[in-house]
Amino acid sequence: MAAQPFISGAIVDRNGNSARITILLACQVQYMGHTPTNRASVFRIQLEPTASCKGAPPSIANTQGYFLPARAAEVELSSIDYDGTTFGNQALTLSFAANVSITMMPPSVSDRITVTVTFDAPVVRRETSQQRVSRRVLPAEPPAPKKEVFVINLESSREPPVTVDNPDLIMDVDQKVYVTTTGQDDAMLYRVRLGFFDSKESAAARLEAIRQKYPAAWIDNASEHEIRLHRRAMAASSGAAVASRDASSAQPRANKRAPVSDEKLASLMADGRAQMIDGQFPKAVQIYTKILQYPEHEHMPNAQEYLALARQRSGQNAHAKAEYQRFLELYPDAEGADRVRQRLAALVATSQTSRVVAAGGADRTSRQATRLADPWRVHTFLSQYYRRDVNQIGENEEVTSQSSLYTDLNFDARRRGSRFDFGARVSAGYRHDMLDESLGPGNLLRISYAFADLVDSRLGLRGRIGRQSRNNGGILGRFDGVDLGYQLTERVSLSATAGQPVNSASDGIGGPRSFKGVSATYGPIADNLDIGGFYIQQSVEGISDREAVGVEVRYFDSGRSFWGLIDYDISYNELGSAFLHGAWRFESQMMINASLDRRRSPFLRTSNALIGQPFESFSNLLDVLGEDELRQLSLDRSAITTTYTLGASYPLSPRFQINGNVTFSSISETPESGGVAATPSSTYSYFGANLVASSLLREGDVSIFGVRYSQSASTKVTSLSIDTRFPITRSLYINPRLRVDYKQILSSSSTEWVYMPGLRMQYRFGRSMRILLDAGRLIANRDSVGANVDRVSYFVNIGYQAFF
Repeated sequence: MAAQPFISGAIVDRNGNSARITILLACQVQYMGHTPTNRASVFRIQLEPTASCKGAPPSIANTQGYFLPARAAEVELSSIDYDGTTFGNQALTLSFAANVSITMMPPSVSDRITVTVTFDAPVVRRETSQQRVSRRVLPAEPPAPKKEVFVINLESSREPPVTVDNPDLIMDVDQKVYVTTTGQDDAMLYRVRLGFFDSKESAAARLEAIRQKYPAAWIDNASEHEIRLHRRAMAASSGAAVASRDASSAQPRANKRAPVSDEKLASLMADGRAQMIDGQFPKAVQIYTKILQYPEHEHMPNAQEYLALARQRSGQNAHAKAEYQRFLELYPDAEGADRVRQRLAALVATSQTSRVVAAGGADRTSRQATRLADPWRVHTFLSQYYRRDVNQIGENEEVTSQSSLYTDLNFDARRRGSRFDFGARVSAGYRHDMLDESLGPGNLLRISYAFADLVDSRLGLRGRIGRQSRNNGGILGRFDGVDLGYQLTERVSLSATAGQPVNSASDGIGGPRSFKGVSATYGPIADNLDIGGFYIQQSVEGISDREAVGVEVRYFDSGRSFWGLIDYDISYNELGSAFLHGAWRFESQMMINASLDRRRSPFLRTSNALIGQPFESFSNLLDVLGEDELRQLSLDRSAITTTYTLGASYPLSPRFQINGNVTFSSISETPESGGVAATPSSTYSYFGANLVASSLLREGDVSIFGVRYSQSASTKVTSLSIDTRFPITRSLYINPRLRVDYKQILSSSSTEWVYMPGLRMQYRFGRSMRILLDAGRLIANRDSVGANVDRVSYFVNIGYQAFF
C-alpha cells in the first residue's frame, strides 16, 4: 500500500431528496461513463487516468483504494472503492445501503468526480430516548401533514448555466425555469429546475415529455425556500412588486428620507465605496442603509448589493443573507443578479455546513447538536496490510521477494469560521520489512503530506505551508514549501509558491534543489473558458535547473470539454511538455475522447545530467564538469516521448456499456555521451475493448469482459480477461478474476502463455471498518528454441482499513 492513496478525500452535501458527493483524486481523470444508468445500490464509474498527478507518479492510478467520508451515513453511502489494477478498466465503485439514482457532472478532465444522488424519500433519522420521552409527555396534537410540491431538475453543472435564459420548454402559466445552488467554493453545484407540480404524477408526465432533451433530468421535492422565492417572483411579475417587497423575510425599509439631488447620491455612493476599500465595513453599512432610505433612484440596485457585501464582510452573515435575498426579489434581472446569486449560494452553503437539520423537519439528535456546537471536523484513516510475494523459476527453490507489514495513516483536521478556515493534514506510511537484511528492501518511512493551511474569506487570501503538492502553475508534483494565493477580483486569482521539490515520499526535508514561481488564472470567460499562465525558476547547487513559462486552458460545456497545457523552458529554449485533451458527449450518450501528450522524459532539468554517472550527488558532478557540459548531458538523457490516445464509450442499455481505447506511443533515441550508452528509439501501440455488465445475476454485481492487443519492438501480447464483483451479503463481497496472455517474444522467436487467476474478498464491519484479502497466482509456460522455461509466483495481501 502506498502512503498516498488514489482517493485523497470526499465531500458530502445533502439537500432534501438529493445529495452531491465530490470525490477527490490524486490524478487528473476523464469520466468515461457509469453503469447501471437506472436505480441501483452499486454503481461503477469508468475513468481514464491521465499522467497529470499531484505529488505522485502516474503509476498510482494502477493501485487500489478505499474511502468513506465522515458524512457517509447522511447519504446512505457504504463505501467508495477505486480499482486501477486492470489496465483500461480503472473505475470507482460507489455502494449505497439503498437503491438510488445518480447523475454525473458534465465531462471534463479534472482531479475530482462529482456525483449527484437522488433518493426515494428523505432519510428519517433515529430519535434519541430523550426525544421520544419528550414527545410522549407533550399532549399536543400532531401537525397536519404539509402538501408536497415537486420540481424537475433539468441539469446540474459547476458553472452558472445558460439553459435558464432560453429553456425552449412549453410551460404552464404558473411554471418557470430557475436556478438553485448548493455547495461552496470549488464544489459549487448549479441546478436548473422546472417548477412547480402539485403531484408526482404530473411531474412524471412532464418529465417523460422532455426526457429526450434532458436525459439526465429527475424529480425532486421542492424546498420551502424554493417555493417562497417562486411565489414572490410570480407576484412581482404580475405587478405586485411592492407587495412582494413587504412580504420579504427581511424587514421593509422604514423612515424614508426626503428626496435629494443626484449629486448628493453620487457623493454618498463614492463615500461608501471608499469605506469598503479601506475595510471600514460598519461605516459602509451605515452609508448604504442611508442611501436606500431615499425615494427610488438609479443607485438603488448597486447600494442594495454593496450593503449585503458590507454586512457579509463585517461577519453579519444572517443580515447579509437577508440583504442578498432582498436584492434578488427586487432586481432579479439586474446586471449584478448572477453575481449576487453566487455570493448568496456560497453564504447559504457555509451556514448549512454549520447547521445540521434533520430531513423532513425531524428533531436534531444529541450527536447532531454536538456537531453544531463544535466547528472542528477531524477525520482519521488507518490501514495495515501484510504483503508476501513468492517466485519460483523452473525446478529451483522458491524465493520470497517480499514479506512486509505496511501501516498507513491519514489525518485531516478542519475548522470553519465566519472569516477564517483552518485545515491540517498528515498522510504517512511505514513499511516494516520482515526479510533478512541482505534479502529485503529494508524499512521505509514515507510522508506524502504534512501541511497546514489558512483561508481568510474577507480578504480573499489563502496560504499553505508544509509538504504538499500541485499539478499546475508549472509545479511538478510534491514539494516542501509555501503556497500563497489571492483572489484579486471575481475572475482573477494570483498565486506565489516557493520551496524544494520532493522526488519521493520517503525523502527527508531539505535538498540541493529549490524553486520559486508565480501564476495567475482568469475566468470564467463566457461562462465556459478558464485560462492561466505561470513562470517558475528552479536552481540546483546554485545553478539553473529549470526556468519555464507556460499557459493552461480549460473549456467545457454540457457536451464538450477541452484541456490544454504548454510548458516551455526558456533557459534551454526547448518545449518541456505539451498536453491536449478533448472529450465530446453526443445525444446518444456516446462519449469520445482524444489526447496528445508530448514531453521530455524525464522532465527537462539540468540535474538529469546525473543519470548514469558514477557520482553520489550532483555537487560532486558539478566539481568535475562545467555548467554548459551539464546542460548538454541533461538534454542527452531527456528523451522525447509522444503519446496519442483515442477512446470511446457507449451505453448499450442501462446494464451494459462498451468501452474502447487506442494508444500509440514513441520514445526518441538518446545519444552516447558522458560515458552513458546510447538508447535506440522505440514505439508502443495498444488496442483494447471491454464490455461492462451490471446486475446480471443479482443486484449490485459487476462483470467486465476485456480483450486487448499490444505491440512493442520486442513483444506482441494478446490478452483476454474477466473481472467480476459479487455481493454475497451487504457486508461481504467477492471479486474473482482471470487474465490469460499470449506473448510472442520477437527477439528470441519464442512464445509464452501466462495465466493469472486471482481473488479479492471484502467484509465490512458497520460503516467504518473492513477486512480485505487479495491473493493471486501467476503461471507462465514459455516455449523457447531448444528449451521450455516455466515460472510460478503468487502473492497474498491481507489487512484491515478503519475510518473514524
